[in-house]
Amino acid sequence: MEKGENQLMNKKRSILISLVIVILVISISACQNFYPTSVIKTTQTPLEESTPEPIHWATFAPATTHTPTPTIEPLHSLPSGRIAFQSARDGNEEIYVVNADGSNLSRLTNNPAADVFPAWSPKGDRLVFSSDRGGNANLYMINADGSGLKQITSGKYHDALPAWSPDGKQIAFVSDRSGSDEIYMMDVDGSNIKQLTNDGGNDEFPDWSPDGARIAYTTDRDVNFEIYVMDKDGKNSIRLTDDPATDANPVWSPDGKNILFDSNRDGYFNLYRMDADGKNVTQITKQRATVEKPVWSADGKFIAFSSDLEGHREIYITAANGVGLGKLTSSAAEDFYPAWSPSGGNLISVIPQPTLAAQFKCQISEDPAYGYSETNPIKLGYDPRGAGLDDPGHQCAPWLVGPQGQVIQTELLEQIPVNNTELCKVQVTYSGQAKPVILYFDLFHYDLPHAPQGFRCGSEADFTRAVAAGMNQK
Repeated sequence: MEKGENQLMNKKRSILISLVIVILVISISACQNFYPTSVIKTTQTPLEESTPEPIHWATFAPATTHTPTPTIEPLHSLPSGRIAFQSARDGNEEIYVVNADGSNLSRLTNNPAADVFPAWSPKGDRLVFSSDRGGNANLYMINADGSGLKQITSGKYHDALPAWSPDGKQIAFVSDRSGSDEIYMMDVDGSNIKQLTNDGGNDEFPDWSPDGARIAYTTDRDVNFEIYVMDKDGKNSIRLTDDPATDANPVWSPDGKNILFDSNRDGYFNLYRMDADGKNVTQITKQRATVEKPVWSADGKFIAFSSDLEGHREIYITAANGVGLGKLTSSAAEDFYPAWSPSGGNLISVIPQPTLAAQFKCQISEDPAYGYSETNPIKLGYDPRGAGLDDPGHQCAPWLVGPQGQVIQTELLEQIPVNNTELCKVQVTYSGQAKPVILYFDLFHYDLPHAPQGFRCGSEADFTRAVAAGMNQK
C-alpha cells in the first residue's frame, strides 16, 4: 500500500467518526452525511430539579447562550422504564442504558468504534444501533442485557438512525447508498431492503406512527428542513410544517394524536407539538440552550431529551406539557440521543460491563529492542501522527505514556525508507525523563502493538482506537 493510500484511509476514518456529530445537529447550511471508561459506578442518580419551562433539542443551535430560568419546579412524579443513550464518557461513543429514575446505569457496548443512535424493539428486549466497527457505519442488533451482538447491514455505505416498526417486523433507517441521505426499510434480519424516499434532498430521522401505517421524517427537499409524513411504503408523502425556520426530528406520541418536533422559530431550538395532520402547532419549551432528540415515555406522560443547558449535553426529563425538569445523567462527557423503551419494565440491577475483546488489550513488549530499532519497529500499519504532521508537539502515539503515566511529547525527526516500507523516526520526551528517546513506527505494516519497555499504555480508549485503525489498514 502506498503512503498516499494510507493517509487517505486515515482521513476516511476520521471523517466517519466526525460525521456522527453532523447528522445529530442537522446543520442548516451544510449537507448532511452520517457519519458515533472505566467500570461504571452503580449510583442512584436522582432526577434533579430545574426550570418549569424545560429545554429541548436543537438540531442546530445558533449562538447558544446558557441562561437558566429563575423559577425551579421539579417533576411531580418519577417516570419509569429504561432509557438508552449514547455517550463518550469512556473516550469514545458507546451505548448505555439507565432506568428513567436514574438508577442502575449500565454500559451495553465496549468497542473502539463509534456506537450510536440506539433504538428499542417494541418488546424492549433488543436494540438496534449504528456502528463503524467494520470500517463503515452499519447497523447492529444487541439484546437488552448487552449479549447477542450481530451485524444486520453491511457494505460501503453509511447506515444510521434506525427506527423499529411497532409490530417488530421491520426497521426504517437512513442510508447514503443512493448518493444522498434517503430513508430505507428492511426486515429485522437485514433482508428485503427497500428505498422509501428518492427526492434529491436529505431525508432523516424516520419515526413510525403507533399503528405502523405511516412514517414521519425530516427533509430539506424544500431548501430548509421541514416535517413530512408518508405511508410506510414511501407513497403519499405529505408536508406537515411550512416555516422559514428549521423544523426537524419528528416523534409520534404513543396515542398517535400528536407529533413532537424541534424548531428554531423563536431564535433558539425548542420543542413544539402539533396534531398528527400538522395543525395546532404549540410551543412546549422556551429555553436558550441546545435541546435535542426528544422521545416520549411509553405512557405519554413524560419526554426525555438531551440538552447542553449546563454547558454540555446531558439527558433530561420533563412532563409532556413542559412543566418540571429532571436531570437524568451527569458526566463530563456528552450524553445524548435518548431512546425510551416502549415496554420491558425497569432494570432490576446493573448490567455487568461487557468485556473488551482480547485484541484490544495492551501489553508491554518483552523485547528490549522493540520500538527502538529500525529493524524492530512498532508496526501500526498507518501514519500514527494523523493530522498536523508538521506540528512538532503533535503526539505520534497517544496510546503510549511514560512509566508513571506521564503524558509524552513527540517530535518527528525524519521519515526513513527501509525494506520497501517507511518508518516514522520520532523523538519522545516526558516529565522526569533523563534524556529523550528515539522510537520507530512502521507506517505500512500492522501487528498487534505493544508498549516498548520504559513506556506503558495510556487510556483503554486511545489504545483500542489505535488498534482498530491498524486493523482497518491491513
